[in-house]
Amino acid sequence: MEPLLIVFAKAPLLGKVKSRLAADLGNEKTLWVYRQLVAKTERIIQQSRLKSVLFYTGGAPEDFDCYFKTLKKIPQSGADLGERMSAAFQWGFAQGHSKIIALGTDLWDLDQATLNDALHALDRADVVLGPAKDGGYYLLGLKKFYPKVFLNKQWGGPNVLHDTLNDLEDKPIALLEEKSDIDFYKDLSLYPELLDRMNAYFDERKN
Repeated sequence: MEPLLIVFAKAPLLGKVKSRLAADLGNEKTLWVYRQLVAKTERIIQQSRLKSVLFYTGGAPEDFDCYFKTLKKIPQSGADLGERMSAAFQWGFAQGHSKIIALGTDLWDLDQATLNDALHALDRADVVLGPAKDGGYYLLGLKKFYPKVFLNKQWGGPNVLHDTLNDLEDKPIALLEEKSDIDFYKDLSLYPELLDRMNAYFDERKN
């Protein structure tokens, strides 16, 4: 069966997204940034024409407004990120998909090449990971379900990628280009065009 792309997202609601970024930026600006990230993710998915599904949390399907209109929306289930990812991958494999790649909505650098490279990597490897500069990963792709990938991790900590690679040391693994998630203000500052657009938007609202 054709490959599957799983997108994990929180509903874009004020005060409910990116709490670490909001600590520096405030809730309104953080929501604006989050909506830009969601819109960027959606554009790349549409360009890819991959069969895609949204696993959501933090609200209801209708809270996504105009985002991901064409995608099947499934609520995330599980006590932590590992359990939620595990459930989503198991669902995808149960549907018969032989390649599954999953990502969140934190990556302003996401492009078509990232998805293509991930899919091609799974031609020669069982696992593909997109390393994030914070020690985690921004993309996970599997051809087989490996339960230990989702267990015993300090999610959001600096050793998630390292621990995952250790878990899979005897498996064929491919690594993509390292990229930056936007979780903190210092991450946002790496993208001055996005920061400038945000400032211009809120400056205009004052006038």
